[in-house]
Amino acid sequence: MKPNVDLLTILGLSMAIHPLLTMWHEIGGHAVACAALGGHVATIGAYYVDCTGLAGWRSVVVSCAGVTVNAVLAVWAYALWTRATQDRARLVLWLIWVSEAFVAAGYFAFSGVSGFGDLGTGEGGGLEGLPMPVVIRVGELLFGIAAYILLVRAAIRSLNGMIGTGPQTDAVRKTIAHGFYAGAGAGAILVGLLNPVGLIITIMSAVASSFGGLAGFISVGYAIAPLDAPKPFSLARNRPVIIGGAAILIAFAAILGRSLYF
Repeated sequence: MKPNVDLLTILGLSMAIHPLLTMWHEIGGHAVACAALGGHVATIGAYYVDCTGLAGWRSVVVSCAGVTVNAVLAVWAYALWTRATQDRARLVLWLIWVSEAFVAAGYFAFSGVSGFGDLGTGEGGGLEGLPMPVVIRVGELLFGIAAYILLVRAAIRSLNGMIGTGPQTDAVRKTIAHGFYAGAGAGAILVGLLNPVGLIITIMSAVASSFGGLAGFISVGYAIAPLDAPKPFSLARNRPVIIGGAAILIAFAAILGRSLYF
């Protein structure tokens, strides 16, 4: 029996998972770290947090907190995925750990290339002012690329473990990987365009963390495994997931798209 996965349900999952993971990064990472270190969380947007009143190592910790919680959640979700048995639970946990791992590695590569972002050493970057910025950027770039390559390979192997391999799995592989990637990216752009800070936040945060950070899903979708050994994996159309995902995305856009000020 070959695997079968419904595209609309995958899109529903993307509309739910990506906003929740973004809030985990921004609120669970940056905002919590800011408050814990005695700073003032001045603004929380869909794709950024403005923390004031901190300097030095405290500011660096806040900048690194988002990537840190991404990595922590990726490890936790992976551990749960290895123990899950039900198809829908396994797929949700797989999407979470792969997304978070891709984004964490992607931040290193992005900041290493551009000097911007949470780990950037350039003007406005989270690590601005640290000594030996060129060395930091080169190290970030090399680590980010190496980690991303390894994670893409791990994502392909783990997806094979769920749906099997061979030509009969090609369509499902693309539905899962490309459907989730497209849904997350489109949602991120629509929400990011509402941001009052302007287009630069949309480009640097929304687009970079979705279409950029999650780009590994493209390779996962196109992966070829010649051994013809499909598995009976199934995800039927689930209207509550589709409706719930749309509701989460709309709420995310309505509440954080225009930012909250404190």
